[in-house]
Amino acid sequence: MWMMIRYQNGRRAEAVLLAADSEWMRVAIATQRDTVELHRVDECWYTERGVAIEIEALIPILGTDFSRYCAAVHPWANTASRAFAVA
Repeated sequence: MWMMIRYQNGRRAEAVLLAADSEWMRVAIATQRDTVELHRVDECWYTERGVAIEIEALIPILGTDFSRYCAAVHPWANTASRAFAVA
């Protein structure tokens, strides 16, 4: 799944979701050499260094089913994922 994340300073980065559950994610960020682990505390996501980030977009890669995961990360994303999958 493609992702768009936003850092606290307003910088945005594209990423690819590699593995995840409702409490952590392993992502490959376009501007990073190594993969990054994100973890959730309450409703916020944080990098390994403790920097808060916002997940701005979750965009499906054709042929992948992530509906259960999206519902756990953001309740509104499950509805959006179904719309993308049909289009």
